[in-house]
Amino acid sequence: MRRILVAILALGAIAAQAQKAPKNVIIMIGDGMGYNTVALRILDTKGASNFERFNSIGSIKTYCADGKITDSAAGGSAFGIGEKTYNGAVGVDVNKTIKPNLMEVAQKNNAATGIVVTCALTHATPAAFSAHQPNRSMGEEIANDIANANIDLLVGGGMKYFAKRKDGKDLIQKVKDRGYSVYTDTSSYFASQNKKSMVILADDHMKAANKDRGNYLPRAVEKTINLLNENKKGFVMMVEGSQIDWACHGNDTEMLRAEMADFDKTIGVALDFAKKDKNTLVLVFADHETGGVTLPPVETNSLSEEYGDYTVKYSTGAHSGTLIPVFAYGPGAETFQGIYENYEIFHKILKLKGWKK
Repeated sequence: MRRILVAILALGAIAAQAQKAPKNVIIMIGDGMGYNTVALRILDTKGASNFERFNSIGSIKTYCADGKITDSAAGGSAFGIGEKTYNGAVGVDVNKTIKPNLMEVAQKNNAATGIVVTCALTHATPAAFSAHQPNRSMGEEIANDIANANIDLLVGGGMKYFAKRKDGKDLIQKVKDRGYSVYTDTSSYFASQNKKSMVILADDHMKAANKDRGNYLPRAVEKTINLLNENKKGFVMMVEGSQIDWACHGNDTEMLRAEMADFDKTIGVALDFAKKDKNTLVLVFADHETGGVTLPPVETNSLSEEYGDYTVKYSTGAHSGTLIPVFAYGPGAETFQGIYENYEIFHKILKLKGWKK
């Protein structure tokens, strides 16, 4: 009887461990989004934010290999290749050696891959998941890497790096020759059933959320999820709320609120899919904090007046070195609790999936 009980418990432990291997992984990066940026969104929604749907929350240390404050390239590369590197590096280590990124590892394991952003596809964070160059400023070289990266679905801006290049190359025709559909408007993409597509919607970056971008990000994420989900081996997807960072760089609270509302809505799309699917891990985090955002009380001239409303203030127009929250939902979510290095996110995903770098 005791042997039977031990066997049952062992099988239960194995089954529980098996349930922690998600079929799909959706990574959502709010560029420049720190704890107080998230707090502002939660306060604005009065308890209706999608951030509050997460039960597993951790923190990452964001410093890079050559400094205590990271840029988006080094921060994104830590997630993309699983190593800390120098500021400006895209998909390479401190010695400028190319290292396999998460999308490449996923492809090696027959998973579908996708990237959806609100900036140019060649910008630092998406480039960290799709290219390998010694400096983030090498837009045309990064675009050439992306055109050869075999990522199934790419959605963002950056046409000038693909078809209006200084070297005269037409990378749009190149990806078409490789079987991709190329769209320059969202309606054509939303109607498409092609699982190999590049969608380039702006010459460089896209409009801000408070400047007529509309529901592009949540709708594009929903469409991309639905197409990627047709792969029986699962998918890995990276989504970036790119312009949260720019709002904080400019200390622009109106833009910040609009970008966070847009990103929050997009998180809801991913969580709704994961809740229904029951086999998808959703991770939400940032590469660094920008702006040194704080929420102090509104200043008054009365010493006796009690604290009332808060305001939004910034201590810098640059990045800061604060810890960054990691929100996790789905199979293996508890793995992302605690405080750890930013590159551990890459390794935690690989361990859950049973993949090797």
